[in-house]
Amino acid sequence: MDVELFSGRSILTMVHGIVLGGGALVGIAVALFGMVALRPADGAEPSAGPQARNLAWLLIATAVVLWLTVIAGTYVSFPPYRATPPEGLTDLSDFPRSLIQSNPDTRWLHSFAMEIKEHMPWIAAMLVTAAAFITARYRTQLFGDASLRRAAAVLLAISLALVAGVSLLGVFINKVAPLD
Repeated sequence: MDVELFSGRSILTMVHGIVLGGGALVGIAVALFGMVALRPADGAEPSAGPQARNLAWLLIATAVVLWLTVIAGTYVSFPPYRATPPEGLTDLSDFPRSLIQSNPDTRWLHSFAMEIKEHMPWIAAMLVTAAAFITARYRTQLFGDASLRRAAAVLLAISLALVAGVSLLGVFINKVAPLD
């Protein structure tokens, strides 16, 4: 019996979820931590040194990685998920959506989780892009203006929650119906 350890589809799914999605998740978390950790202490003079420049570049790179994740998910991982099985087929293992919908216990994964995964990543990518813009455009003022820093941090916090939630749903879906 010839068993293929990794198929082309599973490798693309891992690149999408682990490499790109994981990289984006780490980038957002590090940027959010940096924004909080690098704020000036009460009464201290804010500085716009290399930390602000590095934070801006980190967020630009994170936005690019997140957009790559979203585009890869939409145009590479999603079409094989939605493939329709031929009429009368009983082994649905090559058709993840149909496999998930065939069991009442996992049907929610499609009706709830995939609907979330189809839309929320786009919102997260837009929010990280907005935070990257704020950080790059106003990097000399970022650590001196609390409201500007707070706006960027809120965008990042919402994005972090969205990306983490979508990632968890992706793990659930891939556990039940992996893209082999």
